[in-house]
Amino acid sequence: MASTLVDLEHASDRNEGFCAALELAVAAARELGPTPGPRDAGLDERVQREAILRLRSGATVNPALLSLLADGRFADPTEPETGTDEVSRALAVPDLFCLEAPPGTARTLTVLEIVRSAAARGERVLLAAPTPPRVEAVLARLPEGATVIRADQAGSGPGSLVAAAAGVQQRVLARSQAAARCLEPWLGEPSPAFGWLRRLTTALEEAAEAGERAERAASHREATADAARERLGADLRGHARAKDAAEVTHTAAAALVDGLSAELRQAETGRLRRFRAGRLRRRLSDAVRLAAAARSRFFRARSAYEESAHSLERAVEQDGTVRAAADRAAFADVAARRALESAERAAHHLTRLHDGVADVPAWTADQAGLTGLADHCRELEPVLRGRAGLLREWRHRAARPVGQLHAELLRYADVIAVSCLGAGRPDYGDLEFDLLILEDASRVPLPAALVPLVRARRAVLVGQTGHPPLRDSEVVRAWVAARCPAGAGAGELSALLTGSVFELVTVRAPARNRAVTPR
Repeated sequence: MASTLVDLEHASDRNEGFCAALELAVAAARELGPTPGPRDAGLDERVQREAILRLRSGATVNPALLSLLADGRFADPTEPETGTDEVSRALAVPDLFCLEAPPGTARTLTVLEIVRSAAARGERVLLAAPTPPRVEAVLARLPEGATVIRADQAGSGPGSLVAAAAGVQQRVLARSQAAARCLEPWLGEPSPAFGWLRRLTTALEEAAEAGERAERAASHREATADAARERLGADLRGHARAKDAAEVTHTAAAALVDGLSAELRQAETGRLRRFRAGRLRRRLSDAVRLAAAARSRFFRARSAYEESAHSLERAVEQDGTVRAAADRAAFADVAARRALESAERAAHHLTRLHDGVADVPAWTADQAGLTGLADHCRELEPVLRGRAGLLREWRHRAARPVGQLHAELLRYADVIAVSCLGAGRPDYGDLEFDLLILEDASRVPLPAALVPLVRARRAVLVGQTGHPPLRDSEVVRAWVAARCPAGAGAGELSALLTGSVFELVTVRAPARNRAVTPR
């Protein structure tokens, strides 16, 4: 916010006398009676005296307020004006701006634009008037999005603290509804999520046991088959021996043929070995016939062996003990696969329950992958259960009406509308604002206007000059003549009792701090 250029390091006697006159005006108002209009019992003389005390001690949000009101010392603008219209000029003034305008649509629209522009800049606005209905026309036209509170409105009507608090509670509950729905399966003793985790763990244990049984059944099946082969394999073993003997004979005959063929080639190359070559040819011919016969016997023996082997395998498969062992192994394997499928279904349910709550690592549908998922979920389950419980408790508390939320709403609301004296109530009397707009300021005496003025850095007074006196001038002069203490300024006290804050400030305001809207 812009800072004032007025030096208030030393308070003058004039300022002290002005504060004393304000206190006399409050005391006189008690005897003369309040100004016309309803008045809240809580917004009384004590509120005005507290505002005067803050003004005298310099505890105002605008430290130059006392010098401005007492001596008419307005601060020079620290920011260049961005426009010549009333709204731009009102927002550019660092301390106080007087907007003279008769009641009507033009005045309402101008005040509305000042409030809207200030709120759009992130400023907190206090909209005050002698009575709350004076600002309803402005509040009704504010755009949606800004938090607007009618602080003086009782009950739970639109804009009241109760309604605003209920709206905040509903928005908070709505925004947390998705998270609460995702965490709901983790609530309960036991929770549905824990039930699925227990199913996964149980299914994995059953799958591990079924897998071990399947391995034992498979081993027993192989052992039974081996024993059956041993018991039924006498014929196969005989064929095996015959095949081996035929193979040896065939190998030897083939080797003899190869040897005689080599000797014959050597004999045919020498001139003196022709007689020997003839004998080798006869021997080779006989060896070939013998080799052919041996090969034929070997092929027959091997064919008989293979047929015997196939017959043995069929016999083993048809053996009662082997078939029983195979059936037990098949049943055990099916049981292991079903247990693993049950664990996989539980894992899919758990994965879905983690959506929107926590990340789940990628897993595979085997014993190792499902076990890793179960371990991860087991570590995460207490955390999610605790988080779900905290969110449920927090939502239950958020759903209950609480007065503490009222103070926070007043502290962070964009626009607060209140009567002048209502701004000093104890429950929100310590709040500070960036801008005060005092509507119908020509009907507000300066002591009452001080209640909102001491709480704002800048102010815009909206009213009109030429308004009738707030009190009967003859009655005021008679009271001043009879009761005014010696040394007090009778004229100043009379002006404070009959004149409004708008008239008292406007006559001293420089041209840059005043604007008049067309009638």
